[in-house]
Formats: sequence, structure tokens, C-alpha cells
Amino acid sequence: MKLVAQLEDLLYKAQRAPKSEELKLSAWRIVVHESEVVALGIKDNSPGSVYTPPSYRQGESGDVFLVWSDGTCSQTMVQLPFSSDPDYWPRALEQWKQASYADPDAIHIPAPESLPLVAVEDRSIKSIITGDDKILFDQADRWLKDIPKNVKMQGSIQAAWGYRHVRTSTGLAVTYQQSQFASGFSFDSLIGAGFAKRRLIRPEEQEKLWLQTVNQYEWMQKDASPVGANTQVILAPGMTEDMVRQFILPNFSGDRVIEGQGAFSKESFLNNKPVFNEQLSLMIDPFRPLELGSYLVTPEGIPASRTVLVQDGQLKTPYLRVKDAVRWGAKPTGLPQGTAGLYIKHKSEAPWLELLQGIEDGVLILSVLGLHTQDSVSGSYSLSAPHSLRILKGRIVGKTDVKLSGNFLADLAAATTKTALSELDNYPYLMIRTGVQNL
Repeated sequence: MKLVAQLEDLLYKAQRAPKSEELKLSAWRIVVHESEVVALGIKDNSPGSVYTPPSYRQGESGDVFLVWSDGTCSQTMVQLPFSSDPDYWPRALEQWKQASYADPDAIHIPAPESLPLVAVEDRSIKSIITGDDKILFDQADRWLKDIPKNVKMQGSIQAAWGYRHVRTSTGLAVTYQQSQFASGFSFDSLIGAGFAKRRLIRPEEQEKLWLQTVNQYEWMQKDASPVGANTQVILAPGMTEDMVRQFILPNFSGDRVIEGQGAFSKESFLNNKPVFNEQLSLMIDPFRPLELGSYLVTPEGIPASRTVLVQDGQLKTPYLRVKDAVRWGAKPTGLPQGTAGLYIKHKSEAPWLELLQGIEDGVLILSVLGLHTQDSVSGSYSLSAPHSLRILKGRIVGKTDVKLSGNFLADLAAATTKTALSELDNYPYLMIRTGVQNL
């Protein structure tokens, strides 16, 4: 029997005909993932080695949230049990009750609502899972044939297909198929690139990604002139995403705002306080077809919705889970999936290659060291960025090592901050004026 069916049977009985009054449920919700994954890798130019063998795996796992008749609640993660012991789940239920806790704001299980149509499955990925996996091996073969001379390459390709089941005691019962494809590679553990969406990478996207990375690697072999105090700093799309993960996501989490643990207060949101450049907006959009951050329904049973967090530089709302929404006095919002599903927009953004031509003195930051140690609430940073790319008179000319110091929240508020569109990424190049010096 499938995991979702086992859990439904257990929880319906605990709600309607419990073993004891203590084990009686008043409400519950579950999310179950069934997945099949095919993966292969390359290590030091060797495909399918003992370190990266082609593999197939499948599994069923889920998250369970329970509200007991005494008003307490429990939360746990589960997997499909290997045992067919009929007492397995009743024992688990007793253990979950022993770990229950009081949280009056969390016990609300919303009633079902109509769900939007969102493209989250690519049928060609299902074909890979069912045996037509030549495309993965062909991709790895092309990588190996095109590796620059004397380069040690690492790479991985993964295709996943499965079902997502969301059930609640209030009557929501939805099951839908979803897919995921991710690939990535690096040269000498120095320069790398990746792709992750709910669809296969297109040949032209792979070609552009490869060419971009090869060019960056070649530039890394040339030493460039030092930066100056007025050098323009440009964050590459992956670096922009990393900065958003560290400084933006935590400060827009509803629970942090409510508890006064973020950079912005609840009053700042209610008063639509200007905090960013008036050209900038920030939104959660789970409707974009086949993006990794797109979905039909949240794990709490809330239909996908587009949510504007910042509009024209002004705070609008944090992202609110059900518990946060109860405390806030508003409806639950859309939710980001990590940094996926979160989008930064500038009113006058232009393509990167167009803006690059206008940069007289710049440095492109591909990665930094120690970002996770920086204070998310203050927004301040002091970061080493070895292996950055020097830009002079509209051209990338070589490698330089720099140190950055500044404040990311202030960067986003500055009138001088601009964004540039990337062909290959959802996050933009971010052009900022911040402290930069040579390492």
C-alpha cells in the first residue's frame, strides 16, 4: 500500500474511531512525495567511476502535521516503512503524541479552495525515468569531448519524476505529477555553471552555458590590473541569488517579522515603508511554467498565488505561512521554494551584454568566501572574492582577487543600483557601488 494511503487510513481512524481519547485527532494535514530519480556523474574527467556511478532510486516520504483533541499539535517526517507490522503506525501515533506541544496559532487547517493550473511536469523527463535515458549519457559524452585542454572537470546530471499528494482533514485531496532536471559542471573546481528547472535543458541553452563557462575559465588564466576605489562591482546572477538567500529571504519571513527578529518591522510593512530603490520590485511567482519554484499548492494546502513583497521600492508584505497569517491578521501568501520562485525586477533593466559594453572600470563577482557567516539582519558584509573577472572599457580582460565591504540592504536602496538581464538565469546581474579593494 502506498505511503499516502497508509497515512490517510491511520489519521482517519484516529479522528473518527481512536484507540483512546488521548490519541484522538481533531485535524491533520499530510504531504507525501513519490519520486524516481536517475543520475550520473563525472569526476576528474572520468564518467561512471566508483565515485559517480549511474544510479536509479525511488522512494516515498512525507510530512505530517497533527492537531490533537486537547488542542496540542505534533509535526514529523515519515518514510514508507520496510516492515509490514500492523502495529507500526499505531506505535508511531503514540510516539507522535508523546512529542506534542502547544501552539494555538498553528492549529488552523484551511478549507479547500480551487487550485490554479500551473505547468510543473515535463513528459520528456518521465520518458528518461522509464528507460529512454540516452539523452543523459549523450550530454555527458559531449561535455567530455569539449573539455578545454588540461582541465579537470566535475559534472552531474539528474532527472526526477514523481507524484505530490496533499491531504487535509478539511477535505483537500489533490495529487499531481511533477518533474525536475538539474545539471552542472565545473573546471578545476574554479569555474562552474548549472541548470535547474522542471524541464530538460534545451540544446541552445546548454551550448550557451558551456561557452560562457569556457570563456570565463580562459579569462581566469590571465592576470588583470588591480581595481580602484571607483571600480563598479557587478554580481553575477548566481552571486545575486546567494546574496538574496543570505540577506533577503530571512528578512521577509513572516515569523521573523512578527517576532521582531528581522530587518523590517511589521509597522514598516503596514505603512509601505520605502526600503529599496524605487525602480526595484520583489515578488514570489509560482505560476511561471516549469520553473523550479512553481507549484499548485503549498504543503499547508494553500493554492499558489503571486505575491508582491516589494513594489517600486516600498514594502508590501512578508511571505506568510498559515500560522504567520493567523498572527498577522491576513491571508496566507505565496511561498518561495528556497530562492526559487522569487524574482527581482528593475524598471529599466537591459540585457547583460548591452550593459557590459558601457562599463569602463568594473569587476564581475562570481563567488565569495564566508557569505554564510554574515549577519542577515544588519545586511552588512565583508567578503573575499578571489577569482573575480576584471572589466575594462566594456570587455572582460582577466582575473583579479578582491575584497568587498558594504551593506546589501543599502545596496538595494541606492539610486545607482541597476540590474542586467541574463539569458540563462532567473536572477539578474546586479550592478552596485560598494567598497572594493585588492586582496
